[in-house]
This record gives sequence, structure tokens and C-alpha cells, in this order.
Amino acid sequence: MNGPVTFSGCGIAGVFHLTTPPPAPTQPWTAAVQRMTDALAHRGPHGQGVWEGDGVVLGHRRLAVTGIGDAGAQPMTRDHLTIVYNGEAYNTPALRAELSAHYPFTSHTDTEVVLRAWQHWGPAALDKLSGMYAFAVFDARTRQLTLVRDRLGIKPLYHHHGDGFVVFASEIEALLASGHVPRRPDLGALTRQLLCSTTLSVDPARTPVDRVFALPPATVMTLEPGKRPDTRTYWALPHRSPGARRRGAERAEELSHLLDESVHGMLMGDVPVAAFVSGGLDSSAITALAAQHGLLPGITTTYAAPSSPEADDDLRYSLLLADHLGDRLRHYVIAQPTTVALEDLDAICDLSAVGDDPRHLAIWRNYRAVHDLGLRVVLNGQGADEIMGGYVGRPSAIRHLVDVNRPTYDTARTLAASRQVPGLSGDALALRDRAHREVLDLHASLPGDPVERAHRLLVGTQLARVVQFEDFLGMRASVEARFPFLDERVIEWAFAQPFATHIDAPSRRGKVHLAAAMRRRLPPALLGRPKSVFPHPDTAALTKTLSVIARRHADELRNDPLVAHLFTLPTDLSTTTLPMLWALLSLWRWHHKLQAVVPAPAT
Repeated sequence: MNGPVTFSGCGIAGVFHLTTPPPAPTQPWTAAVQRMTDALAHRGPHGQGVWEGDGVVLGHRRLAVTGIGDAGAQPMTRDHLTIVYNGEAYNTPALRAELSAHYPFTSHTDTEVVLRAWQHWGPAALDKLSGMYAFAVFDARTRQLTLVRDRLGIKPLYHHHGDGFVVFASEIEALLASGHVPRRPDLGALTRQLLCSTTLSVDPARTPVDRVFALPPATVMTLEPGKRPDTRTYWALPHRSPGARRRGAERAEELSHLLDESVHGMLMGDVPVAAFVSGGLDSSAITALAAQHGLLPGITTTYAAPSSPEADDDLRYSLLLADHLGDRLRHYVIAQPTTVALEDLDAICDLSAVGDDPRHLAIWRNYRAVHDLGLRVVLNGQGADEIMGGYVGRPSAIRHLVDVNRPTYDTARTLAASRQVPGLSGDALALRDRAHREVLDLHASLPGDPVERAHRLLVGTQLARVVQFEDFLGMRASVEARFPFLDERVIEWAFAQPFATHIDAPSRRGKVHLAAAMRRRLPPALLGRPKSVFPHPDTAALTKTLSVIARRHADELRNDPLVAHLFTLPTDLSTTTLPMLWALLSLWRWHHKLQAVVPAPAT
């Protein structure tokens, strides 16, 4: 182990044997877990550890954020329990105070608090945890391994069940590094992603890699030798309770209080916490609330010249917020390049989903900007649109589900055209109707009126995908993203309200309660800014550079069997549109990464 550092777990891996007795020797499996933890080095560049028990090997990488000293190193054992933990429990101080009457604490980490909470309450501890996390706990007394993922699935966890064993890791690439997972695509899953986009996945466990599964959000999986895995869900979006009628001012005050608590809790750590400042209502709210507690680094990236804010609305509004907050905000404005290299496509390639949005490149560069400033934690405004009706402000973004002014509109007629990648082969298109019907059936099965159902669907599909790629892209830059709008108390409050109260339908504006909650904290211009999406880089420049890459690697693209199966390739690849160029190149690099050679497992 390294010397004293501040850290939080950000990458976990392990293998668990389902046979009795477990096989011997275990050295090859220890080497496999070491390879997996090595593949997660970007998630935790400040230290690592591997622990071997009775039929189990656990590995961990750590990112320096909170908790000092080797006493908090992972894997961590207390009595008969050993844990590898990735994430943050924001209510650690209260839980530690409650548990201190029963157990001694030898570190200042939330890892030890989570482990003792599990020891004291068992799975009921999950009802008490507030935060984002994925962890594995091994009980030496029962030889039982439990895998857990947080309520919204912010922290990832993937697993593969082999012949008498289970391997798991924070990334699929790490699973493959074990040498014990087949490198085969799941053609059905890939085709469905291209037909409906990765933001409308109806099966949270399925990945595009054959026999590799994601542990769904809010899920506990218990593994025990000789038994089938036991899986249960421990949390779901609440149904609205009738309750007493309340005025809008009362709701605004409640939301303001909840967001204050959420932001304050997410400022925990022994390193500075920054915030993304896009000038929109969501990021401005988070930034203003965080700046109440001390000087806050705020980061705005732009594809225009930083000296020309009139060319970039995000920059213009972020400068307005910076002026409003004054010396409470240390504002960094960073210009980003508009070109892209093949290495950039590989850097943002996540095997859990084909990258179907060019904005992922810009998001990754945002996290790189945080890293290059010497920062490791950043507050992110994702989630407000899905939980508080934000997408009614951009009807094109939600029309495939429901039009707020025409809630009985036949969504089946528009779903295909609104989400489908161009250029798909006939084999892929043959599955279109079934794939789209699955989305519509899921939408119809949810509670509430059509607009509420649409947003419940977006929480379970789009938002789950958003936090997945935000976490992956942030961790590629060794940066931890935190999401104040995704505190479970904020989410539960949002869906406990009559959903129509979040929305001003005539003006097509959502997040009514959020704007009211921030009325005394933000300038009117920010409260009234029209809804906009995260910007693409310069599309002309991006199309040009992708065309160069496609032309340079045309033979490799045409000879890739997966690309040829899923796409009908044009004669001249360099003249295709940006959406098709991006999809082709992303799928090609995804397949390349899937097939990449890794060290063979020891025998």
C-alpha cells in the first residue's frame, strides 16, 4: 500500500466461486483480479489493493477524495466482513454517530461506515444510506457475497457468470481483462441500441457484450455456493400520495430546503469541490447553492473565443452568474478544440453502450478540463429535467413519447423517426417495430398522466444512461461527478407532487418549482432563460474531421463484420452525414475495443 492519502473508492473488481469447496490453488484468480484492477487505474490512480479469502478475491482502485491514512485502505475487513466500495455516502457523519455506540472506528472514511452499517442492519442499511455507490461485501462466516448498486445507478457494476464462478467489475473493459469473459457482441442488444438509441433501454441489465450484465439500479444480488443468485430491488420512484393541497410557495420552500441539504452534503471531502457552470437554470442553481459555503471553483467550457461571449449563449449566461456571485466564485473559462482524432474516439468508448451522441466528446473534454485544473470532484446539474418536467420546454426532445399540448397523440408514429440512426441495414430495420413497441409498452405501464409517465420513463431509461456516461467519462479523467438533483429525497419529493404542478403547459416550460425555489438566489435573466440542450461542438468542423478519419480508415470500416452486418455503407464514406459518420466510427471503435488482445489467463 502507498503512504497516507485522502481517498474514496472509485473502481472495484472481484471473482467469487460458486462451488463447494472452492478450487485450489487460487493464484490464477488473484492474477486475474489484479489485471482487472490494473484496467481500472484511471478510476483510482492513487492506490490499489487485492485481498484473497475463502473462494473469493476482491480488488480495489482508489481516487484521493476523503478519509486519511492506511487505516481506511481497501479491500477493508472488519470482523467477518470484507468490502470493496466505490462511491460516496453523503450522510456518513450521522451514520457514524449512530454506529459509534456499537463499533470502534479506525478511519475517517465512509467505507468503514458503510461496512459497519451493513454489519449492524444487514441489507436494511440501504434504506439509511444517502449517496451514490456500488459495492461488494463478503461474509466469511456464511461464505456469501453481496453486490449492491445505488438507487439511480450512478455508480456502475457489471458481472459475468461463468462455469462455477462470477466475476464483477466497475467497467466491462476490466471484466474482459480477467481473461475469463468471452469477447462476443450481443447482436440483439446492439441492434436495439441503434434503433431506439442507448437512452431508451427497457432492460437495465442487458449490455451489448454477450453474457455480460449490468446490476440494475437499486438492486441487491446475493451469491452463495450451491444456490441460484438471489436478486431484489430495494427502492423505486414513489407514487404520488393524495395529501393536503399546498400553495406553490410552500412547495418552492420545501424544494429550496432539500436542495440546500443535498448540495451541502455533496461538498464533503478533503479536496476542493468544483461545479460546472453552463449558465442554465440547473447548473446555476447548484453553483449558487454551493457558493454559499465558501469559495467555489466554477468551470465553463466554450467552443467560441472566450473573449466573444456573444457567440456562445452558455458562456454569456455563465458570465452573468459569475458577476452575480462575485468573489464567491472562482470562474474558469476554457476554450475547447473542435477537431477530433481517432484517439479521442477510443478514449470515450465505453463497452457498456455504443457511443451514439457526439456530445460525449465535449463532456469528456469538460472533465479533462477539471482534471487539468488539478481538481478531482465536480458538481453536475444532471437530473432536473427528468424529475421536474424540464423537457416540455423542448417538445422535439419528448415528442416521441408525449406532446404536452396533445397528450393523447399517437406516439407510435413518431418514435422511429425521432431516435433512429441513419443507414441501418435491412437486418437491423427488421427489428424496428418490436423494439419501439417495447418502449411504448413500458411507457403505457407506468403510473400517472401521459406527461408524468413520459418523465417516469425518462428517469428509468434516459437518466440512467446519462449518469452512466457521465460517470464513465468523468472517471476516464480521474474526476468524480456528483449530482445534487439526484439525492433520493429530492427525487422522491419531485414525484410526490402532482406532476402537472411542475409544468406551465401554455408556455411549454417545466421546472416551475425549481425556478420559484431559486427566485431569491439567481438573477431574473437566468430564471427565465429558455431551455437549451448541452451544445454540440462545431458541427461543421466535427463533420470534416470525422470524414477525414473515415476516409483514412475506409478499408478497415468496410472489412469490419459487425459494421457490415448493422449498416448499409455508402460508396463514399467521407460524404455521409454527421449522425451516420459518428455511429459508424463509434461502432467500429467499440468492436475494436471488444476484440483487443489482453494477457491470457494463467493456467
